[in-house]
Amino acid sequence: MKMRTSIRRKTLFLMSSAFFVLVVFSAIISYIFYSNIALTGGSGDPETDRKVFFVVVIGAQAAAAVLLAILGTVIMEMFVSKPIRRLTKAIQSIEYGKAEDYDERDSKQSRLALKNLGIDSGDEIEELYRAIQKFQVDTSEYLLDIRKGSWEQEHDVMTMLDNKDKFDKRAEDVYPYVDKLYIASMNVINLHVVNERLGVEAGDSILTKVARELRRITSDKIHTYRIVDDHFLMVLVGYSEEDAVAFVEHWVKRVGRLNRGSDNFEVCLSWGGAYGEGELDVNDIYRHADTEMYCNEVVMKKDLEVKC
Repeated sequence: MKMRTSIRRKTLFLMSSAFFVLVVFSAIISYIFYSNIALTGGSGDPETDRKVFFVVVIGAQAAAAVLLAILGTVIMEMFVSKPIRRLTKAIQSIEYGKAEDYDERDSKQSRLALKNLGIDSGDEIEELYRAIQKFQVDTSEYLLDIRKGSWEQEHDVMTMLDNKDKFDKRAEDVYPYVDKLYIASMNVINLHVVNERLGVEAGDSILTKVARELRRITSDKIHTYRIVDDHFLMVLVGYSEEDAVAFVEHWVKRVGRLNRGSDNFEVCLSWGGAYGEGELDVNDIYRHADTEMYCNEVVMKKDLEVKC
């Protein structure tokens, strides 16, 4: 994890460094001046030598103070003022309204402006940036909920998970504006065998079990969907690829076998995932996840046939 350094700590370090430079600079000037007096004998008048020493040291300190002030101003401009101005400008450009002259394309560009700042200062400014990013995503999610349809239109009635319509809306209005996105596509293997041998109710109970386990992990950073029939999605927002893969692998392993151990066939989940960051093409990530899932499904089906 990246070390975090607060602005307060950076300021204390800068001020301490400035005082240290002044002390060292004064000591060097004093040493050079006194060495010169010792070698040349000075002017012969102690009072004159003291005045000259005072003028030299004060002048040197003033010059050092000016240089440090300029350096401090440049540092503050680079690491505080400029990021705040960029952040303010990006926030001011964000639009959610629906006026007559409202342009959806311009709105997307303004929302992407915040994401593209890429502030990585490791201090309170970055914390503010991440908090505003989360607020932007949460606001998009909220507006999506109040603008579009009823609960039934965006949820699968049997499993109570979000449906394909909800995924499509988030893919357009929410996911393009996050930094990192991982999509895990899942299918239930051998569900058709359950429906044929044990009946549709037994198959529905397996789908319900998968949905129950998905609802348990659903949060503001993990979205779960039933796309169609036995096809499910898990979307992880803000996770690194390694953390997302580890999470999905652990979850699939925990869910394990979906049917009874006494059956002479096994029902389980096959899955594949894809990751994106930066400029996201959500549909492309989804297609890659689906492709990997189907490839894994072919291999798993062959393995299960051999076991049976």
